[in-house]
Amino acid sequence: MSPEHFKPDQFKKDLKRVLSLIRTSQRYLEDGKVVELAALETRVADLCDQARSMNPEQRSDVTPLLAALTDELAKFETDMAQEYANLQHQLRGISNTAQATNAYAHAAKTR
Repeated sequence: MSPEHFKPDQFKKDLKRVLSLIRTSQRYLEDGKVVELAALETRVADLCDQARSMNPEQRSDVTPLLAALTDELAKFETDMAQEYANLQHQLRGISNTAQATNAYAHAAKTR
């Protein structure tokens, strides 16, 4: 999109939709639901492409929203990393439980 074809109102609406999508994804993550990242990734990439095509004046007009996008993505990344760490911990616990169960079963058979 060239700067002369830039539509600031549409860009702002699109960016606000992406912010909403990020917040919804964060809620899903908190609720233990699956979060589909492909749509979010595509929309963020589209916004970045649009932002790169803006002239400096246009970019300064949307800077606060771009900063909000950066902040929300950083928070979401942190939340996803924490959820991943929690899942790894749970899986280790399951693995340890399975190993202990197998060891007890093997010991019971050899008696």
